Amino acid sequence: MVRGYMRRLLCLLCAMAVLAAVFSTGCNSSVVETKATNKGDTIHHELKTFVYSDFYREIYDESTEETFRAYCEAVSKGKTEFVCTSNDFRITSRLKMLASEYMPVAYTYAQITTIDADNVAHIDYGMSTDEFLKKYEEFEEKVIRILDETCKAGYSDAENAIAVYDYFARNITYTNYTSSYIVIMEENGVCQDIASAYDYLLGQVGIDACVCNSMLNRQYPHTWSIIRLDGKYYHADPTFALSNPGTLRYFGFTDERRSSMDDYEEFPFTYGFELYEDQEEKFKSQDDRFIDLSDSTDYELDLDNSQIKYVSAETGDNKVFTVMD
Repeated sequence: MVRGYMRRLLCLLCAMAVLAAVFSTGCNSSVVETKATNKGDTIHHELKTFVYSDFYREIYDESTEETFRAYCEAVSKGKTEFVCTSNDFRITSRLKMLASEYMPVAYTYAQITTIDADNVAHIDYGMSTDEFLKKYEEFEEKVIRILDETCKAGYSDAENAIAVYDYFARNITYTNYTSSYIVIMEENGVCQDIASAYDYLLGQVGIDACVCNSMLNRQYPHTWSIIRLDGKYYHADPTFALSNPGTLRYFGFTDERRSSMDDYEEFPFTYGFELYEDQEEKFKSQDDRFIDLSDSTDYELDLDNSQIKYVSAETGDNKVFTVMD
């Protein structure tokens, strides 16, 4: 009798388990099913502590990159010291320059005061650690908000670069010299601040970018960005986007167009704040992929469909530019 009871109990438990599995699958299928992310959906970005560029890998040795990485990691945690690869105090000016482009909050607040004989560098934030970390948190929140607003799910590098460029055109004001940090936080600055802030935001989404320099009308210094998309280099001038918000003619142009549009000295352009001359033309820009945008006015972005709708400045016709991957 006991054995019969146990068999019946075992059968009952098995049946209940099967029913539970079926019921669970049926009721929860709509909940656990992973929905594919659609292009253009908002995605939440995470701040990258370290952003750098192949331009500077060409200009500097590996020790500079290692030291800058250590500096960025220390600043992100509010630490007051980090290890340099050298105790040569001249490295501090190089780190400061790099921070202006790739770690704006450090450029503004993290002052390297001394480097010990054992290569330990000391940082002074001009405030308590808690106060600085609050500044860092506010900066992180603003950067993420910009990226979440502009760089959507499924966007290509070119689409992300255009979206951030458009953000600058709509939000940044040209004023006096400030810093890339102020450009991001308070939305104003001059050309070198604006270009540096643009490079930093592009670096956050994996696009290699560096400042580029020449003489406007062959007499006034000007700074913009050169960016890499699909292995090719293009000029983008987010400062000129501010005064020309209805056109994308200052995005994605070549060396030749940079020179001819505003009478710049075509060669040698200089790169980075060290004014590196690309004698071997490693960063030469000659692909006319975005040439049609030079005729654009009254543009409207439809990047979810890889399109930019605009009015031809020359003919007044409505046109569509397709952003190809």
